[in-house]
Amino acid sequence: MGLDARIRKLATGVSAGEAARAHAKSLRPHELLSEVEQAQAEEFSATLEAMFLMAAVDGDVSREELEQLAGSFQAIVDMHQVTGIELQSVLESFNEKLARDGWRSRLEAVGKSLSTEDARAFAFRLAAGVAFVDDHVAHAEAAAIEALARAFELSADESQSILSEVHDELFG
Repeated sequence: MGLDARIRKLATGVSAGEAARAHAKSLRPHELLSEVEQAQAEEFSATLEAMFLMAAVDGDVSREELEQLAGSFQAIVDMHQVTGIELQSVLESFNEKLARDGWRSRLEAVGKSLSTEDARAFAFRLAAGVAFVDDHVAHAEAAAIEALARAFELSADESQSILSEVHDELFG
C-alpha cells in the first residue's frame, strides 16, 4: 500500500474536510474567510507541513519523496472533494521555507499554528503515517517523531498512543 493510500486511511473526519476546504478558500484571491475558516486553513497548512517535515528530516527531500507527498496531499484533497489547491506550489513553498529557516524553526512555526489539541493530534497522526510508510522508522524519523510530540505539546503517553493507533491502522 502506497503512502497516499495509507494517509487516506488516517485523514478521515468532518473537521479534516472542513479544514481542507477552508485552506483551498484561503488560496483564492479576494476570498473572505471567517475567523473559524482562517484558523482551519492555517491548521490544515500546518498539518501538511508537518508531513513534509517528516519526509525532510534527513535533510533532503528527493524528487521521489516530493512525488509521494504530493500524492498523499492529493489523496486528502480528493477524499474531501476539495478544489483550488495547487499542491506543487504548496510543496515548493514548504521546501523554500525549510531551506530558508531550517527544520527546527519550521517545526516550531508549525507547532504554533496548531492551536487546538485535536489539530496537534491530527497533524502528529499524519506525520507519523509518513514515518511509517515503509514499516520501518529510521533513527532520524524516530528523533523527528519525538521532536514533533514535544512541539505539539503531546505527552509521552499521548504520542505513544497515537503512534500505536497509527501503526495498527496501517499494518493491522
